[in-house]
Amino acid sequence: MTKIMQKKRVRTQNAIIKAATYLFRKYGFEATSMESIAERAEIAAGTLYNYYGSKSILLIAIFGDMTKSLTDNVPKHSVGAMTQDVAVVDLTSILQIITQSTILFPKAIMRQIFAQLFLLDAKDVAELAAMDMQIAAMLMPILGDMQQVGMLAKDTDIEAAAMLLFGSAMMQHQAFISTEEMDEDMLNEAIAAQVRMILFGLLRRD
Repeated sequence: MTKIMQKKRVRTQNAIIKAATYLFRKYGFEATSMESIAERAEIAAGTLYNYYGSKSILLIAIFGDMTKSLTDNVPKHSVGAMTQDVAVVDLTSILQIITQSTILFPKAIMRQIFAQLFLLDAKDVAELAAMDMQIAAMLMPILGDMQQVGMLAKDTDIEAAAMLLFGSAMMQHQAFISTEEMDEDMLNEAIAAQVRMILFGLLRRD
């Protein structure tokens, strides 16, 4: 594939993702058709299906775009000595940024989307799991610094700890989506509390 063709393909993909995100947000996942996405992206319906065979596959592309945006712009952790308070603040900040970034649509539409994710095949589920791993890896430098200064034991599995923190934050995110009364401030507070609790269990005590 030539560079010109590759650039055209990327532009088309971006146009499709932008169109689908707009229409899902405005009309909902279920009410949006592939044809309306193609029209919004100013391409033929056949072209859309050549890129993405279904709305579910388009969802994965949207989450993939979000993942790339997150991992390309990893927040830097605090300058200075690593302390427990610094670790809590930095980990909480990153997890709050992650969860805010995944609130792509109003709650009612996010519930439609989550329901759709349960219908994905094993290959698509594996692709989403790989994205989760990429996002969770954003936490590993901080956990690694904690281990280096002796706050975590040398045998602490940093990757597992990152996934534990990420998984806990995403559980709070799901609670937020499921509960109309829960606002973003309450979500952020819940994430901060979970980080403190998990770190309390992980911290080395000699």
